[in-house]
Amino acid sequence: MIIETLKILFIDNCTMQEAAEKLAISQSSMRDRLAMLQHMGYVQELCNNSGPKTSACCSCSAAPACHTETGSFEGKAYQLTEKGKRMCYK
Repeated sequence: MIIETLKILFIDNCTMQEAAEKLAISQSSMRDRLAMLQHMGYVQELCNNSGPKTSACCSCSAAPACHTETGSFEGKAYQLTEKGKRMCYK
């Protein structure tokens, strides 16, 4: 499950909706899966709008419109960590 999800999101470069469809799960389950992958250290958020503006996303003037207080992943950018890269490219 971990490798398949990482590859769909980061190798195939699918959106959350496309990944959910490919995995035949709900978007809510896909968000939960991404949160779990982040917690496990396979992915990291590039932009946290509540924190310092250190990435291109956070410095974008449209970033506040992308961020929601419901914890939505819309408008957030993620990347593979070294641990995630090792899983995808082994």
